[in-house]
Amino acid sequence: MTITEATSRRCPVRGVRLYQMRHIEEPERGNLTVGEFGRDLPFLPERFFITYGIPTGRTRGAHAHRECEQFVLCVRGRCSLEVDDGASREVFRLNRPNTGLYIPPMVWATEFNHTADAALLIFASHPYEPGDYIHDYGVFRALAGATTPLG
Repeated sequence: MTITEATSRRCPVRGVRLYQMRHIEEPERGNLTVGEFGRDLPFLPERFFITYGIPTGRTRGAHAHRECEQFVLCVRGRCSLEVDDGASREVFRLNRPNTGLYIPPMVWATEFNHTADAALLIFASHPYEPGDYIHDYGVFRALAGATTPLG
């Protein structure tokens, strides 16, 4: 049995962190990814949702939140997730159920390149509130104080 402790690393996009969750590998029994609310996540979730069955070539997300924090795990399959704070941008390939991405408020996030079997589990710090969403990228950039185009 191999037990791996949780770790995280920062990325150039403000506040975004990539987490390697605690996991246990037992070749004879299978693997287990572990996360405890109040210990392993950077916030205490109030809501979760799962996206799956995304048609080939389609995207999800493509918005930012004013206050809500999110933690994204791809528990099955693979997808790419682009994060953007108005000044920096980075793309992550989520392809293991023990790798999660923390997305703070005021970061634009878009999921794309889903495999047919991809399933994303998203924990959110707030209940669903339509007014918390920013769907217009230009409005987001203005609110984020962006002054130069990203390329």
